[in-house]
Amino acid sequence: MFFDGRHLVCTGDDGLLVYRDDNRDDRADGPPKVSLGIKTGSEHNVHSIQRGPDGWWYVIAGNSAGITEAYVTLPTSPVRTPRAGTLIRLPPDFSGCEILADGFRNAYDFAFNRRGDMFTYDSDGERDVSLPWYRPTRVFHVLPGSDAGWVSRSWKRPASFPDMPPVLAALGRGSPTGVTCYNHDRFPEAYHGALFVLDWTFGRVVALPLSDGKDGYVSRPTEFMTAVGTSGFAPTDVEVGPDGSLFVCTGGRGTRGSVYRVTWQRRDERVRERPQVGSLDDVLQAPQPLSAWSRGEWTATAKRIGRAVFQQAALDGDRPAAERMRAIEVLTELFRGPDEETCVSLAAAESASVRARAAWAVGRMSPGKPDVWLLKPFLTDQDVTVQRFAWEALSTAVDDVFDDVLTPLAKSFESPSRLVRRTAGRIIGKLTTSQRRTMLADLNHRNPLAVQGVWFGQLERRSDVDANALDMALAVLAGPYSAEARREAARLLQLGLGDVGPAGNAPAFDGYASRQALESRQRDLQRWREAIAARYPTGDPLVDFELARGIAMVSPVTAKLLDRLLEQITDNTHPVNDIHHLLVIARVSAARSERQSQVIAEALTSLHAKIRTRRLTQDSNWEP
Repeated sequence: MFFDGRHLVCTGDDGLLVYRDDNRDDRADGPPKVSLGIKTGSEHNVHSIQRGPDGWWYVIAGNSAGITEAYVTLPTSPVRTPRAGTLIRLPPDFSGCEILADGFRNAYDFAFNRRGDMFTYDSDGERDVSLPWYRPTRVFHVLPGSDAGWVSRSWKRPASFPDMPPVLAALGRGSPTGVTCYNHDRFPEAYHGALFVLDWTFGRVVALPLSDGKDGYVSRPTEFMTAVGTSGFAPTDVEVGPDGSLFVCTGGRGTRGSVYRVTWQRRDERVRERPQVGSLDDVLQAPQPLSAWSRGEWTATAKRIGRAVFQQAALDGDRPAAERMRAIEVLTELFRGPDEETCVSLAAAESASVRARAAWAVGRMSPGKPDVWLLKPFLTDQDVTVQRFAWEALSTAVDDVFDDVLTPLAKSFESPSRLVRRTAGRIIGKLTTSQRRTMLADLNHRNPLAVQGVWFGQLERRSDVDANALDMALAVLAGPYSAEARREAARLLQLGLGDVGPAGNAPAFDGYASRQALESRQRDLQRWREAIAARYPTGDPLVDFELARGIAMVSPVTAKLLDRLLEQITDNTHPVNDIHHLLVIARVSAARSERQSQVIAEALTSLHAKIRTRRLTQDSNWEP
């Protein structure tokens, strides 16, 4: 639910509903209007709805909600063919729909932080625990156009894949529900800007303070609230109230429903009443500014103050960066963004956070045709976060605005930031053939991360076999390149083979076979088999784990390679590692010698003992 002034916007019954209260009597004036038809009621259907810093509506839905390309009714949609769970975005008047990100299993909720980034907490496939394709519940930093990797029950991409959005935390088994970001000042400073995420199954509220890392955010999660005793604590949603309290509601599946209120009060301090909002400072310092209750306080004041005052505040170098960022957001939501002169000045702001928010505003002022002239200084900014927001601003562009950004686009693939390289890579699919040639002419072809970044951009969301990408990956795996370049090459090799995924095999092989029928390319296939076999193993455990998956995709007939794979299974190796290599070995069609068969048999019969010794969880639904 979300109150838009006096009107209630919620999900339920026939979809996204709007109950109006024009006569201001605190009761709906009549039946609701269905603004978007969508599946509701199930635990894996539509969930949270919120209003973003741009004034647009954001809605998250699980993998049973049936969100398909039919929902993409705006040409600005960063995702055109959604899969699994989705985060969707709608204009303030609900006049269309974009898919902002997809590939979730069943994320219930999401949150924006002060910088404007989005975060969600996605489910695991609990019945696959202790299998190679099991992924724990994960807190994602959601990027426009990103795919969170839920492909099928038996194949979910690991966080280590370079085409995955950043994973801030892996929290084991559970059932993720509510998410919020604490943008209030009532709790101790350690919690300011922290995410709070809820786990229904194990009765946990986990706090994730956010700090800047080398490339994006880093966090050290701590358990904030945990179930004790036998009364039950099954948290479903979490919100921050006007006084800074944290409200947590519980219930579902027959558990006791409750609402908990968590407060912080020092012994020497009394709770202060917050004054009515009436000044510019009150608007810029408003706590939880995106929440319904906070918007109800600051919106009218902001409209009364007017655009010019907020432009002055955005440019005021004496103000804290957080206030200047809020001024930019207010301008974007209520006044169609800062004017051209203000944007030019903001590009030279000392604060990188202010510059990043200005780059975001340029994109949201005109999503279909962002002003490239205004964006260019942000695209070449020295700060990688500013660059990332600038490329995100182009993620919704539909008009041909790219001629003037081809040189900075090529340079972006040399960025030390994987997030910049991947975000810029999503622009490649929007280029014409001529523009792509021009961009490639400026590319540093001696930098494997740069070249591979272009291939990732070209192959993302495709499952075509691409021999050139495959040859590039094989060359990097054979060369004296960095660990990061070689790890990206192992994933690029899989993409070049048509990507991993369901292809009519038994489900256990969803993560070990190409989506394409490679047998139709026998001449190339034999060459690829020999080249991949020659590079295995490399000595880097992460590269070798994924290179083994590439071996499974091409199904080689090589007895010597079979021996090298069997060497990865010993008395001391982890059973999950063993299952992975046994599945790869099952895809190697070479005849087994008696000795090799004996080693395989011993590996199989040792699995149960290894699982028991390590006290690993094994689901009761596992087949023998």
